[in-house]
Amino acid sequence: MAPSLKPIKAYGKGGPNPPKVIMILEELGLPYEIEDVQFADVKKPEYLAVNPNGRLPAIYDPNTDLTLWESGAIVEYLVETYDKDNKISFPRGSNESYLTKQWLYYQTTGQGPYYGQAVVSGTASSSQSVC
Repeated sequence: MAPSLKPIKAYGKGGPNPPKVIMILEELGLPYEIEDVQFADVKKPEYLAVNPNGRLPAIYDPNTDLTLWESGAIVEYLVETYDKDNKISFPRGSNESYLTKQWLYYQTTGQGPYYGQAVVSGTASSSQSVC
């Protein structure tokens, strides 16, 4: 990536969704900084100004002046905006690119919520793998 890019601010560090965003930032070699918002703080006015849903993750990209939340939308944005050479993606409009989106949407709307419910409800014990 061009050295003139300003660091993208990634809100959130732990939990199931912020690491997905950080992985994409790393894989694309983009400069970023992490604002480690704790789960207890997501409903406070400071963070609600960033993400009115009060959930993690979110990003602010000063290079495009865009604040975005929801991990799937962030992943798509980062890839479409910064992966022009298809380092971690497929050419836009190709069958492979649509299959990739299919799995991204499955993870964010199907598998992800089930895992979250298992953790929240306590049905996943330390002896069970939820990954």
